[in-house]
Amino acid sequence: MPEIPLKIKALFSRKAKENLYEQKQRSEMHRTESTSSYMQKRRKIYVNMSPHQSHYDDKGQLEQSHVPNRIRTAKYTPISFIPKNLFEQFRNVANLYFLFLVILQCIPLFGVTAPAVSALPLICILIITAMKDGFEDWKRNKSDNDVNTAKTLTLSHWRNVNQPAQDEEASAHVLYVFLGFFCMLAGVDNKFTHAYRLSLAKEKVVENVKFNVDDDKSPLNDEDDTSVVEPPVTEHTPEPPAVTEPINTNDYLMPPTPTGKFYAKVRQRSDTIRSEISNISFKLKSSRKKSYRPGTIPHSVLHRAPTPSIRRRSSSLHPGNKCSELPAGDPPTEHCKVGWHEVQWQDVQVGDYIMVRDDEDVPADIIILSTSEKDNLCYVETQNLDGETNLKVRHGLNATSELRTVHDCERAYFYFESEPPHANLYQYSGVMRWDIEQPDEEETTVSHQKTEAVTYNNLLLRGSVLRNSKWVIGVIAFTGDETKIMLNSGKTPSKRSKMAKATNPFVIANFVILAIMSIISSILASVNFNGIGSSRFFDYGIEGSSASYLGFITFWVTLILYQNIVPISLYISVEIVKTLAAYFIHTDLDMYHEPTDTACIAKTWNISDDLGQIEYIFSDKTGTLTQNVMEARKGTIGGISYGLGKTEASIGAEMRRGSVISEQELGDDNTHQMSQAKELMYEKQKKLFENKHLGPNPTFIDPKIFDHLGRQDEQSNAINHFFTTLALCHTVIAERPDKENRNYIEYKAQSPDEAALVATARDLGFVFLGRQSNTLTAEIMGVKQKYELLNVLEFNSTRKRMSVILKPHNSDRIILLCKGADSVIYERLCSDFGDQAELGRSQEKLRETTLDHLESFANEGLRTLCLAYRFISPDEYKRWNRRFQDASAAIYNREEKIEEICEEIEANMLLMGGTAIEDRLQDGVPETIAKLAQAGIKLWVLTGDKTETAINIGFSCNLITLDMELIVVKADEREQVAVELEKALKRANEIQGERKCALVIDGTTLKYALEPKTKDMVLRLGICCTSVICCRVSPKQKAQVVRLVKKGLHVMTLAIGDGANDVSMIQEANVGVGISGVEGRQAVMSSDYAIAQFRFLQKLLLVHGRWSYLRTAEMIMGFFFKNIVWTFVLFWYQIFCQFNGTMLYDYALVALYNVVFTSLPIIFLGIWDQDINSKVTELYPEMYRMGLRNDKFKPRRFYLTVVDSIFQSAVCFFFPYMLLLGGAVDPAGRDQNGLYEIGTIVSSIAVIVANFFVMFSLYSFTWIQGAVIFLSILVYYSFVSVYAQFNTFIFGGQLVLFGTGFYWLLLILTIVSCFIPRFVASFYLHQYHPCDNDIVREKELVLHNGRSYTNHMAESASSRTRINSDPIHEQEIASEQKLNFPNGIA
Repeated sequence: MPEIPLKIKALFSRKAKENLYEQKQRSEMHRTESTSSYMQKRRKIYVNMSPHQSHYDDKGQLEQSHVPNRIRTAKYTPISFIPKNLFEQFRNVANLYFLFLVILQCIPLFGVTAPAVSALPLICILIITAMKDGFEDWKRNKSDNDVNTAKTLTLSHWRNVNQPAQDEEASAHVLYVFLGFFCMLAGVDNKFTHAYRLSLAKEKVVENVKFNVDDDKSPLNDEDDTSVVEPPVTEHTPEPPAVTEPINTNDYLMPPTPTGKFYAKVRQRSDTIRSEISNISFKLKSSRKKSYRPGTIPHSVLHRAPTPSIRRRSSSLHPGNKCSELPAGDPPTEHCKVGWHEVQWQDVQVGDYIMVRDDEDVPADIIILSTSEKDNLCYVETQNLDGETNLKVRHGLNATSELRTVHDCERAYFYFESEPPHANLYQYSGVMRWDIEQPDEEETTVSHQKTEAVTYNNLLLRGSVLRNSKWVIGVIAFTGDETKIMLNSGKTPSKRSKMAKATNPFVIANFVILAIMSIISSILASVNFNGIGSSRFFDYGIEGSSASYLGFITFWVTLILYQNIVPISLYISVEIVKTLAAYFIHTDLDMYHEPTDTACIAKTWNISDDLGQIEYIFSDKTGTLTQNVMEARKGTIGGISYGLGKTEASIGAEMRRGSVISEQELGDDNTHQMSQAKELMYEKQKKLFENKHLGPNPTFIDPKIFDHLGRQDEQSNAINHFFTTLALCHTVIAERPDKENRNYIEYKAQSPDEAALVATARDLGFVFLGRQSNTLTAEIMGVKQKYELLNVLEFNSTRKRMSVILKPHNSDRIILLCKGADSVIYERLCSDFGDQAELGRSQEKLRETTLDHLESFANEGLRTLCLAYRFISPDEYKRWNRRFQDASAAIYNREEKIEEICEEIEANMLLMGGTAIEDRLQDGVPETIAKLAQAGIKLWVLTGDKTETAINIGFSCNLITLDMELIVVKADEREQVAVELEKALKRANEIQGERKCALVIDGTTLKYALEPKTKDMVLRLGICCTSVICCRVSPKQKAQVVRLVKKGLHVMTLAIGDGANDVSMIQEANVGVGISGVEGRQAVMSSDYAIAQFRFLQKLLLVHGRWSYLRTAEMIMGFFFKNIVWTFVLFWYQIFCQFNGTMLYDYALVALYNVVFTSLPIIFLGIWDQDINSKVTELYPEMYRMGLRNDKFKPRRFYLTVVDSIFQSAVCFFFPYMLLLGGAVDPAGRDQNGLYEIGTIVSSIAVIVANFFVMFSLYSFTWIQGAVIFLSILVYYSFVSVYAQFNTFIFGGQLVLFGTGFYWLLLILTIVSCFIPRFVASFYLHQYHPCDNDIVREKELVLHNGRSYTNHMAESASSRTRINSDPIHEQEIASEQKLNFPNGIA
């Protein structure tokens, strides 16, 4: 296989690794294509029918196996926790290194007296990490268990033929149950585990759940005399018209009642009076031979023959159960046990009948058979899948709509032919098939099979919730890991922070230092082997008989001796710090959005320091920079533009032209002129007709629209047809939330654009009231009208349009209404008008005028759509609809076939006009973008909007400013793209240094520009520009742009978006941020951080990101410092003991140095230290550039820290050694220059120096930090004092040692000497080469003349004058911009 060598190459080659990644991405995308070979591997699901012989093996066992419904997101099981967690931890090279050293120390040759003690630090780290991992996994296990043990209803005492039968009496079953117990503990789901769980379930008494399906009506089906509020459906095959005769309130729970001659052809339920009459009539006529036609049998799995005399054959799957052999509708037998009973989610299987009740979660992917709704509809909330809270409509299959009782379920015989599981939430192709049974001998035989297409509109997906529908009966299609929600919750890319990667070279440098120290020690030990002295007479052969052997032994001994130079607790400490940083981000009230009750959620904890080094931000526009709350503002109808008021983007366009915008024009609702226009418009509406359904906040304002509507001329008809189209061409759900005010109607739609357009039509008197069966009801200018809905041609990102085919009840004409993008609609307008020359001329003029208006709307930042229509003859529709139904029933390439058929009917249309919708900016977007630009962060906007719309939004949100030159690159051909890029690059280089520039490039150009030959030019051009806007880009192109910048420039990138189309770029970027907005939570589920508003990005990056970067950098440097100081003291001592590896410290002190004596102060620095508080930090966004330049974590700083630590280690050792070498200084005559005495003195100095280093590294010295440093030092002295009492044979004089004044004088002298060079260097750098935060700290904390002081003075003066017009304030702000920041920060 070709992929295997590529995997091997990927272990050693970065390019091969990237190729493997791209190959996997292509493979995953290929899996969702209906034309792929993967999609041809269909599965069949049988209901009450024997599976085909091809599904059995040679032993007669079912080969087709399905995954269980039990899900497991946890990483560990009770059996696998210890080995798997140890394996995970020892993948860390540092842990492996320390394990190797522990093993070395267990060898007696190396002279370690207490090898068990040497293992304590490693054991401690492993236990702490295991506890953290175990706690996290316990929460996941608990969540999994809650889901797996949830209850649902399935059919009991009924055989699921898709699962192999188990003989519970067989001896193998006992073995299966026994093995299943251990498989369950190991977290393995297989046939043994399932047998074990079933055995537990069998021990419980199965009680059927009594559930009355006729007990209530669905809340959404409440009707009144003015409207119906059932939503339209988007199925492809139209249902027969609804019966118009009065029905009982609960009749919709029974099968439809046939009427007229059709009644005689349908098999009736035998428990009704009508059925008995029918049987009598049938017997009288049975002597005559009748011809049989397939069309005489209703489209239902319960009616499989033309006469009621046919019964199930002897080959029934339930030969002993007479109840299953009876016709549908007959009463059950006396001993029938079939019924609904509760089971756990983990026990349901593919092919099971299942009932979901109102407000219940769906346990698996289910094909809907029947529902409590009379139109066989149900309402589902998919928030867990895509985050959308509005209800969606799903449909039961027409052929199974009569399934109401458990006996109907066991008497229906059919099977599904289904595509294999894949991750696409919005695609499913399947077909249901059932056979028509053999007629009586008296009738002419016609054998055939009936089919019905199954689409994603017929599916209830796991993770969704049934709402406002009493119940749904379905058959399980996919379970467990094969459900779409589980396939979409795949592995997110594993991300490591930039500092974590940069730490590895520093750790390697420590290994190199360790190796050098050990090699030097072994060489000098070899040299000293034959030296002068008596040591050879007292080593008893331990050091060997040759210098080379001694050198070999010394290398390993000193490797053990110097082991602490590699910080064992560094990684776990960084994990703790970043975990708490994520908690602080989550609890920050400044990033809490109260209207949606949403806080910032840190989903990836280990990359918080990356937030302080972001150089490029890639943002979606709609829903990210804008609110995605649409308001219809303007429109063009019949060549006349309607709609008053300025939009935010139009204000931006005027700013581009240099005009001054007054504050009153910032919002239409705040202007007196707009209020007057609104009042005048609705006064004119009242004169024409009464609109009882007027909404609370109309957005489309123009009084002249009712002037034109009242003229009863051609323009009046155009307006009428235009808004009637808006009221009918959609898929919204009409709801009446206020029971007291039944006239108020709300519209719920999957697209906010669609809801806004229908609401605008409602406010202007064209009210969509709802849908009943296939009948749409609308109130047009006060007159109720009804339309038969024949077909809905759905919208998707490829079609970029949607259409409905209608037939008014008061007319025989069939009409197609279409709305979509202007480019798509214009391609499908009529071009051949025949002898209707006048119509052709008017349409040509209308197209030109409408196009001009749409371009004007786009320049104002509005989203535009076109409306068109055409009439269809009944014969043309009949032929087309037959092909359309065939395409809808196809199991392969269904989407492509439907698209092809839709293209045929959506042609030769006539243009009506266009709409313009405003998507307002989110609060604080312009200010946030300005702050990010000040911080040195470049923002690239990747949007699907038009170029003009994106440019004007760029001006309104400060992405593009008046002092920038706009460079637009637009081309349609590959060669032309290269030429345009060269021109743009040349122009950008010419103006570089003189003024800033902004780049605008569209999707077609980007398609060719991202090719290998030209992508470097795009990169160079993007570097030259301050802002970049990419228009009309696809989700794939978004990810390609992010990857281009990330890999090409080797910079930190952040991608932010709110929709499913942003997921690819969010996962591609170093940091992904999802916005929980209107488009759902797909982006949030794939992100590292989730926020509610774009403006929260400012504090997330400029405050928390910068803090985390500074804290982590200081913390890592502190770890290396304290370990090198401690280790090099041992190295200096080897000079005086012939490098024989003698330990200066007691081994207990070595074991506890990193874990106890010096761990907490450095961790607390990483958690709480602040150079400047958050309020002041936000006033100085320029300080963020410290992270961009990596000022605090450069290799130069690391090596300077190494030099400083080596110097301080020398002071720590040589000062005490030289001062105590002379002998006793104690008044009582006790020596203090013995090995253990001097070792204790030096270790105490090293502990204090390590903790004082943290103290001198702190920016804010609080009482918490002081207390932790003091307690860490106190713990050292307490431990030594207590430990001495149990170690009196070696040394018991610590208390005496600490009691002398000489010790404390020596301690003070040594510590001061250690830090003198560091103080001098810090003072020099602060005075002559200050960092950005040093300047700000001096201005704010010492001089008190910084921006916070200026803002305070400005606020004091705000009562006298506006801040923005205050010349003093402007002068102060200007002076602040000229601060003497290094490296061009200002």
